[in-house]
Amino acid sequence: MAVAVAGTGIVATLGSGEGDQAPATDTVTTEALGPTDENGLPILKLPDAEPSETPTTAPAEEACRSDRGDQESGADVIAAFNYAYYVERNAAAARALATPSSTVQPVPDLQKTIDQVPAGTAHCVKSIALSEGVYLVDLSLNAPDQPAKRGTLTVTTQKIDNRWYVDAFKD
Repeated sequence: MAVAVAGTGIVATLGSGEGDQAPATDTVTTEALGPTDENGLPILKLPDAEPSETPTTAPAEEACRSDRGDQESGADVIAAFNYAYYVERNAAAARALATPSSTVQPVPDLQKTIDQVPAGTAHCVKSIALSEGVYLVDLSLNAPDQPAKRGTLTVTTQKIDNRWYVDAFKD
């Protein structure tokens, strides 16, 4: 199965037949993304989680997850990126989780790719650390009225100013 990627990334619309694309410079302004740190990188503010009656624990790094993630580790930012992509369906939020030189598409192109994914598509991402900041990522998608799809990618993450960002995606 071919893994088509939004900006050559894990946020694939698995099986769409598109190939990798060259890295592109994002044209969105920082005002559209919100506050930035001292290096001009966007600071993503995810909405607070809904309160739960049952206590939750942080997911194990190798667990299949669809939670909101965060920028505390490479596996967490991969989860956050996929949450922004599949749950929030928000290209600006997803792109804000990528390094400035990332292979992730610019926001307008990324949003077009997100819009091609059927609404209500459930995702589950499993990240296995291969080395510092490099993960083998297994992505499973379950779109309404379609068979489940699965693909594997290598994702490189990068720590910048104590926050993790997705960087490069390779089939």
